[in-house]
Amino acid sequence: MSNGAGGKVIRTIIPVAPQQYDQTFANQLARNLDFVIDEVRSPISNIPNIATSGEGGILQVGDLYEKDGFVKIVRENDVLAGTTAGITAVGTVTVSTP
Repeated sequence: MSNGAGGKVIRTIIPVAPQQYDQTFANQLARNLDFVIDEVRSPISNIPNIATSGEGGILQVGDLYEKDGFVKIVRENDVLAGTTAGITAVGTVTVSTP
């Protein structure tokens, strides 16, 4: 079996469940495991709504984010901070002490 890119696709070998197990459930589980393994092996993945490097306050260790066109992983001591600029005016403040 080929993956279309010249490489060989390795199929998982999930054993048939013993008769004591619910055969329908075991077969569904095996099919879903094969599906997940195929997805993980796929070189083309879609990560909808991936965070950007400017969203450092919401990311945790192990999360994925995009920076400069590359997918990166948050590590233990990474510092991720976006750029925020703001201007404000308050008016006149008078402080008096007795």
